[in-house]
Amino acid sequence: MGTIRNGGNGAFSGKAGSFIGSNWRDINYIKGLPRISNKPKTLKQLEQQAKFAVAVRFLRPVKLQVEAGFSKIKQGHTTSYNLALKQILNNAITGTYPDYEIDYPHVAFSQGPISGISDLAILPLTELLVMSWSTRVLKANSYMSDEVHFLVYEPESSDYVIGPPNIVRSAQTAQIEMPSDWVGKTVHVFVYCRTIEKKDVSDSMYAGSAVVL
Repeated sequence: MGTIRNGGNGAFSGKAGSFIGSNWRDINYIKGLPRISNKPKTLKQLEQQAKFAVAVRFLRPVKLQVEAGFSKIKQGHTTSYNLALKQILNNAITGTYPDYEIDYPHVAFSQGPISGISDLAILPLTELLVMSWSTRVLKANSYMSDEVHFLVYEPESSDYVIGPPNIVRSAQTAQIEMPSDWVGKTVHVFVYCRTIEKKDVSDSMYAGSAVVL
């Protein structure tokens, strides 16, 4: 049963006959019930579904991070998460059906105007990744107080380590603790910067891979 809002001329939510009423981003929608098709999916449809599944599995654990990372991009009614998902589908899927993988150097977790990290190096130690970088910046609107954010991805578990918190550009180093069950596994490291006021971000950067010791 649908619920009428704002009187007889208002929008409704829920199901009414063959129609469904809903609201998304302050816009009211009415749509028909989906038709069930018995036609087998085409190869192109199967390929797109497989790519979509790979992209969602990769991005879902860091949904909050990508929403912040794409929040300044002009988007209309598209969410920041969907913009990030679209970027993965268009630029960062490799392989042939059904064996698709993430093309890590082409992933974007953020897009923005400030300078990213320069001369980043990764040093694996026992259950640690030690990150080091220079304070050189390439854009004028970048500061030593900019926060530095790391995302470390482990493909087998499709899980991330985020952080550590409160690291700024001027620190030039950070230690990221790795889970003990990641020892011997290859992880992929991404980094981006964000102003201390949370206003602007840099483009994210793929820092490379490392084997956890």
